[in-house]
Amino acid sequence: MKRAEIALMLVILGATAWVAPAPWWETDRDIYERMGREWIVPACNDFHCFRPLVPWMLGRLPGPPLVIWKAYAVICETAAGVLIAWWAVRWGASNRSARMVAWMTALGSGACYTLFDPYSSDPLMHALGPAVMLAIDRGHAGAATAVSAAGVLAKEFAALPLAISAATRAIQQRWPEMRKLTMAAAGVIALWAVWQLFARTQLHYVTGPTYSADLGKGGYVAFWLITLSTTLVLTLIALVFGGLWLLWPAGLYFGPRELRQLTFASIPAMLVLNAVQQPDRALWNFAFLVMPAAALVLDRVPAAWGWILVAIQALISVRFGAQLLMLPSAKLSLPAAIVVAAAIVWRARGPAVATAQ
Repeated sequence: MKRAEIALMLVILGATAWVAPAPWWETDRDIYERMGREWIVPACNDFHCFRPLVPWMLGRLPGPPLVIWKAYAVICETAAGVLIAWWAVRWGASNRSARMVAWMTALGSGACYTLFDPYSSDPLMHALGPAVMLAIDRGHAGAATAVSAAGVLAKEFAALPLAISAATRAIQQRWPEMRKLTMAAAGVIALWAVWQLFARTQLHYVTGPTYSADLGKGGYVAFWLITLSTTLVLTLIALVFGGLWLLWPAGLYFGPRELRQLTFASIPAMLVLNAVQQPDRALWNFAFLVMPAAALVLDRVPAAWGWILVAIQALISVRFGAQLLMLPSAKLSLPAAIVVAAAIVWRARGPAVATAQ
C-alpha cells in the first residue's frame, strides 16, 4: 500500500471515530483510565486490571483520555489493515486484492467497534495477530516471541499466534520449527502465569464477577447463547464477516494447502477464545485467517466486483460496529453483501482474471 492510501485510511478511520456516538451502556472506560493514572489499582476486583499494558502506555500521553484512546484505536486498526495486506501478498495474493482486504480489515466489524468503544486491548491485538504471523513466517521467531511476551500483558490472545504457528508446523511435520515455536509459546504463557500469580498474591487482584472466568458453567459463550435468541446469535455471527463467510471457504479451496493447514491448526484457539469472550468480538481476532483466503478469491474476479464488496462490507461494519445509526440498517446491507459475495465465488470458479502485481 502506498503512503497516500495509508494516510487516507487513517483519515477515514479517524473521522469514523470522531462521529461515532458515545456508548449508551456502561463500558470499561473508568477502570482503564484509572489504571492509566494510578498504574496499580489497590485490591482491584476487575479482570481488566490483569491487562495493564495499554493503559500504562496511553496514561503517559498528554491530552483528553477519550481522544488518546480513540487515536490509539485508529492507529492500531490502520496498522492491522496494512499488515493484513502484506500477509495476503505472502500467500500469493496480488497487490490489488491485498489492498481490498486491507480496507475490509481496517473497516471491519471488530475494527469499527473499537472506534466506537476504544477502551480495550482489542485494537492492539488486531494488529498483533498478523504482525506476529508475518514475523514467524519471515524467520524472525525471536522478534515474534518478544512481541507476544509484551502483548500478553495487554491480553491473553497475544500468546495464540505462536501456539497456532507451532500447531501448523506439527501438521506439516516441520519438527525443528515446531519445537522452537512450542518453547516460545510456552515461555510466553509462563510469563502470563507469573504475572497472574504476582498480581493475585502481591497486589491482591481478583478476577471479579465475569462470565468469562466461570468455565465450569461454559464461560461467556454459554451466557451469551442463553441470554440471546437463536436468531440474534446467528445474525450477530453473520455480521462479523458478512460476505466474507462465503469467500473464506472458497479461498481455502482455491488457495495453497498450507493455508488450509494453518486454518485447521487455529480451530482449538478459536474455540477457546470464543468460549471466554463475546463471540462476535472474539472472531475478529482471527481476521488474519480470513483475509488471505478472501484475497485469493478476489484475484479471480474483475476488480470492480471486489471494490463493490469492500464498499458494502464497510457499510455493514460502520453501521454495526461503529454504531452510526444514521446509516441504512444491516438488514439491507448484509443480504447485499451475501449476494455480491456469492456472485464473486461463482465467478471465481471460472478462469482467473489477470492481475497486476
